[in-house]
Amino acid sequence: MPKPYSYDFRKKVIEAIELDGWKKSEVSQLFNISRNTMDLWRSAKS
Repeated sequence: MPKPYSYDFRKKVIEAIELDGWKKSEVSQLFNISRNTMDLWRSAKS
């Protein structure tokens, strides 16, 4: 089973979208994660 992403990494990804104003597609390519993963992290944060 793959190792889960760290809290710091998840925070950095969410901040790139919400605070820095990057598009999900840009962040997905930059950090090499799926858009679905980002959506799950953002919904879990709320």
